[in-house]
Amino acid sequence: MAHTASSNPEAPRPLSTGDQLILACLWLAYNVQWGALLFIVLPPQVAAIVGEASKESWLAVVLPAGALVSMIVTPIAGALSDRCRRPEGRRRPFLIAGMVINVLFLLGMATCGKGSNVFLFTLLFAGVQFGCNWWGGPYAGLLPDVVPTEQIGRASGYQALMTALGTVVGAIAGSALAVDGNFMPVYLFIIVVLVVSLVLTLVRIREPVVTTPVEKFEIAAFARSFIVDPVTHRNFYWVLITRAMICMGVYSISPYFQYFLQDVIKVGNPASATSTLMVVIIGMGIPTSVIAGDLSDKHGRKPLVYLSGTVMALACAVYVGVSFYPSYALTLLVAAFYGIGNGAYTAVDWALALDVLPSGEDAARDMGIWHVALVLPQVIAPAITGVILGTLKATSLTLGYTAVFGLATIWFVVGTVLVRQVRGVR
Repeated sequence: MAHTASSNPEAPRPLSTGDQLILACLWLAYNVQWGALLFIVLPPQVAAIVGEASKESWLAVVLPAGALVSMIVTPIAGALSDRCRRPEGRRRPFLIAGMVINVLFLLGMATCGKGSNVFLFTLLFAGVQFGCNWWGGPYAGLLPDVVPTEQIGRASGYQALMTALGTVVGAIAGSALAVDGNFMPVYLFIIVVLVVSLVLTLVRIREPVVTTPVEKFEIAAFARSFIVDPVTHRNFYWVLITRAMICMGVYSISPYFQYFLQDVIKVGNPASATSTLMVVIIGMGIPTSVIAGDLSDKHGRKPLVYLSGTVMALACAVYVGVSFYPSYALTLLVAAFYGIGNGAYTAVDWALALDVLPSGEDAARDMGIWHVALVLPQVIAPAITGVILGTLKATSLTLGYTAVFGLATIWFVVGTVLVRQVRGVR
C-alpha cells in the first residue's frame, strides 16, 4: 500500500480487498482485547478480587477509571501524530510505542486474582487503556490517510467486520482460557493477537510521507487546537452527540451482562453463556455490517442509522420483559435481533464520522475527538448502572435491571432521532 507523498500528497489509490483487510487487522486486535476483557474477563476477575457482595459497585469504578484515561489520551496521541514528520510515517512511532505500553500493563493485570489489591488492579487497567489509546488514536487517523473518498463506506464496513470478529473471538477465547480463576492464558492470547496484527500493519501499510512544516509546539496553542469551531463544523458535533447517545445505551448494559445472566437468568456457567450471547450478537451483525457499509455509499448514511438505532432500542425494551420472565433462550433470540442493528450501526458509524471530519491535515486529532464519543459513555454509563444495581440489589435485582434496560432504550432512541440534525449528509 505504498503512496508517494510530498507537501501536497496525492489522493490515495484504490484499495484491494487484501489492503482493506490488512488495514483493518489492528482493529480486529483492538476488539479481541476488549471483547475478552470487558465482557468475559473483568467481571469474574473483579469479583475474585473484591467478592460477590460488592462486585457491581467495584466494576463501576474500574471501567470508568480506564475509560477516563482513554478519553484523554486518544485525541492527544492523535494530535501529536498529526504533527509527527518521521520519514517512516507519522502514525508508525505511536503504534509501536503504544503497543509496548499496552502489552506491559496487560501482563500486570494477568497476575491479579483473589487477594490482589483492587486499587492496583484499577491502575493497571488504566495503564492498558493508556497504551491501547496511544496507538489507537493515531491508528484512527491512518484510515483517512490511505483510504480514497469513494471507498470510505467500504472501509467502514471492514472496520465493523473486524469489530464483530474481534469481539466474538475475544469473548470465545476469554470463556475458554480463563478457567478456575487463572487469567494468565487469556491475557497471553490477547498479547499474541495484538503483536501479530501490529507486525502485519507495519510490514504492509505504507503511509504517505507528509513534509509540510509544523508550527513550533506551544502547549497553549496545542490545547486550543482541540476546540473545533461549532459553527463551521456543526455536523461534526452532531455526529459526536449522536454517537455518544448510542454508546450510552451500549455501555449501560454490555459490561454487566455476565452478572445479569448469573443473577437474574440463573445460567449455570455465566462466562460460557456470555460468550454464546456474544457469538449470537456478532454472528448476526457480521453480514449486516458488510452490507450496510456498501449500502451507505450508494443510498446514504442516515437511513441506515435510523433503522439500526430503532432495532437496538426495541431489543432493549424487550429485555425489560425478560427481566421479569427469565429465559436464556429468549435472551439469545433478542440478542440476535439486537446484533442485526448493532452490526449495521457500527459500519455506518465510521463512515458518517469520516464524512464530517473538520480537517484532513489533522485527521488523527479529529478522529481522536470523535473517539471521545465512544469512551466518555464508558466512563458515565457503567457508573450509572453500577449505582442503580448497587442501590436496588438488596431490594430486587429484577427491578434494578428493568431500570437499566429501560434507560438504555431511552439512550438508543435519543441517539437515533438526533441524527436528523446532521445536515448535508445523506
